[in-house]
Amino acid sequence: MLNSVLIRSIVAAVVIITALSGSVNRAQAEVRLGILPRLSAVELYDMFNPLAVYLSKETGEKVCLVIPRDFDAFKAAVRAGQIDVGFANPLIYVQLKKELLLDPLALASEPKAGSQFRGVIIARKDSTIHSLRDLKGKRLMFVEKSSAAGYLFQLMTLSSAGLDVKKDLITLPFAKKHDVVVKAVFNGAADAGGLREDDLEKQKGVLDLSQLRIVAYTDYYPNWPLFAAPTLRKEFSEKLRQALLKLKPGSTPARQILGPGRLTGFVPVSDQDYDGLRQAAMAAGAL
Repeated sequence: MLNSVLIRSIVAAVVIITALSGSVNRAQAEVRLGILPRLSAVELYDMFNPLAVYLSKETGEKVCLVIPRDFDAFKAAVRAGQIDVGFANPLIYVQLKKELLLDPLALASEPKAGSQFRGVIIARKDSTIHSLRDLKGKRLMFVEKSSAAGYLFQLMTLSSAGLDVKKDLITLPFAKKHDVVVKAVFNGAADAGGLREDDLEKQKGVLDLSQLRIVAYTDYYPNWPLFAAPTLRKEFSEKLRQALLKLKPGSTPARQILGPGRLTGFVPVSDQDYDGLRQAAMAAGAL
């Protein structure tokens, strides 16, 4: 009999295949919910399938998960009309918003910082890196060029400290996933790394995080939006928005449905909430 891990792996693989195939036959009412792949497909499926099930029940239409292989594939899927509703970091959102008519539906809220989030820069405790200035000449690993809390936020933090990422640091190839950054620093493959704060905390029990130190925290920015892509039918968009906002932060339904995804609920959002991030992204050359 297949064990549960193998079953989830097969399910996740099917989800990825669905994301990459523009010719997959689907029911007229099927709504494709795309999740930005900051973690593995298996982890993300476990985290967000309860939300897809809930939205299916609330709206009366089938909502299925789509998990592209990486950040670029996610953006390509939105552009190609293969994702109807997206859940992505705010940098991806503002980048796509420049090209497409996206409608932000709700803003994710998390246990620690509510509707905001930030990044960290980490190093091993047994290293000589104690401050940002100590990073000069060191090997740094980041998540992805389009990662808000795994690259852009750190870029701005380093710049504020007078460091030029291209001139003062040795930038290693992008890790593609937040957990890969942690492992690279832990194993010494990188001297330091940048990733999302709560994705570092998720490695408790996987790695001995007492061996690592947080060298710096970035500023906070508005959290991930769940947005409607141009392919989402207008009459369904408001129905979906109301279903999301019913999951009020801290409520019992929100804990049951969003707990696996480490979210506490959803709150109202507008496109203007990301104007500050837009300015920062333009200053960093990311927009």
